[in-house]
Amino acid sequence: MVPVRALVWVFHMALPLLGLWLLVARPQADVHWHDPLGHFYLIVAVALVNLVIGVMVSAAAHRRHDARLFLVSLAFVASAGFFVLHGLATPQVLVEHPNLGFELAQPVGLAFAAVFAVASSLPLDGRRGAAILRARHIFWGELAVILALWGVVSLLDMPPLSDQPDPAVEDAWLVWLAPVSVALLLVAAVRYFLLYRRQPSAMLISVITAFVLLAEAMVTVVLADKWALSWWQWHVLLALAFGFVGYSAFVQYRREGSSAGLFDGLALDQTIRAVRAEYSAALEELVSALAERERDGTGDIGPVAAGLGERFGLTERQTAVLERAAQALSAEREVSRRLGTLFRHYLSPDVAAALIADPDQAALGGSVVEVTALFADLRGFTTFSEAAGPAEIVAMLNRYHGVAVPCILDNGGTVVQFVGDALLALFNAPARQPDHALRAVRAATQMRHAVDEIAAGHPDWPRFRIGVNTGPALVGNIGSDQLRGFNAMGDAVNVAARLQTMADPGQIVIGESTWRSTHTQVPVEPLGDLTVKGRTGLVRAYAVQVRQ
Repeated sequence: MVPVRALVWVFHMALPLLGLWLLVARPQADVHWHDPLGHFYLIVAVALVNLVIGVMVSAAAHRRHDARLFLVSLAFVASAGFFVLHGLATPQVLVEHPNLGFELAQPVGLAFAAVFAVASSLPLDGRRGAAILRARHIFWGELAVILALWGVVSLLDMPPLSDQPDPAVEDAWLVWLAPVSVALLLVAAVRYFLLYRRQPSAMLISVITAFVLLAEAMVTVVLADKWALSWWQWHVLLALAFGFVGYSAFVQYRREGSSAGLFDGLALDQTIRAVRAEYSAALEELVSALAERERDGTGDIGPVAAGLGERFGLTERQTAVLERAAQALSAEREVSRRLGTLFRHYLSPDVAAALIADPDQAALGGSVVEVTALFADLRGFTTFSEAAGPAEIVAMLNRYHGVAVPCILDNGGTVVQFVGDALLALFNAPARQPDHALRAVRAATQMRHAVDEIAAGHPDWPRFRIGVNTGPALVGNIGSDQLRGFNAMGDAVNVAARLQTMADPGQIVIGESTWRSTHTQVPVEPLGDLTVKGRTGLVRAYAVQVRQ
């Protein structure tokens, strides 16, 4: 079911186009309002707001070394720059007569913004993003040269921008500028929406809204009658697009008291990971100062708090509050240590992050979600335990789990539980992953390879066998008011456990649903229809082949 909030958003986005249709369909309502001076001041004011946003996003891009933020800043600055040029060329203000520069500046600016917007929505982690950042001065220089040349030619009343507006010339420009720009902006909005579903952020919603409004403004530019209400409408749409992002930034600034992280919601995954690491390092620095002060009385919280305030853009008042809070927490250092380490270590990072972000998620209950479950245990563990001492058993388990768990976490999985020599991991819960089946199989194959390397030096140690299956499961918090745990229940999970018991040591057995969900990208050997304990129907299974 589509959320009511989404329907309200779509309704508000459709209202401007409905208003445009009414004005175009009823020309008598599309009254003219010829106010060059008012138009000039409106454009300058809106463009300045947009320029400030672009500069702020650019500063964030420089601070975070983030290619996406850099391209978003170019989109805002390009649209703001051409919007200013459109305003400066307003007839009867700085340029005496109607001119082509006035007519074409904003469509061209929206086209530039559309290109940068869709480029910013593409995958930019790794080399591609690094290449864009290396060329950032070239991007800025070329954009500045284009804006400067356009401004000089327009304000000095030089051809071709000084030419009288010709509908045929305008139509020739708009016939390819408008459809391409609208399509690019909508593609960018859709891609950012997919990003929003993965990592919700108020700033992402505001940027999605801005891109949709810019696309609607381009449509209005094409259909509107000059100096009529429909023509003024696209100016209002641009003001709303820029103002919405600016308002979101202002609200976030009021809430957080700092401008350092205003646009982090737009950042690339690698940037978000780096920011989290920076915050963790800052917390560790503060905790270390507290520990030193408690241990021998030499730790000074003041300089540490001041350094953190400068690093994260905190005000003096916020820095003072941080220092007082740190001092107050000195007596609770053991609790802080447990929250900072034990909580992380005893919960899968995704579950811990979800609970920290929203403690209400710890409530009992759950929802049905399609997941891929990965079960793994050690074949022959009982026999090994009879002959080995407790220390050797623990050392063996820790060695195996020490390489198995990173394989799961690196592929986005959530380790739900350890039961003796066995472990259960989920993919697509709590974080959503369209390719969760492929991630699970990839994690399983990496586990097999890592465990094989360890087992090569310990021929007497047992080996992992792994079962993977995909299907709906009830995912959530199961237990009591006093003690609960994140888990998954359902036939899909049970089948994964049964497939694991049917696997040979070092073998990975997957269900047909998993293989189909990987779009048959995984090389397998069919095992046929298997009889699974506790299930009346047969289960078609496959053994994942070892790549040579």
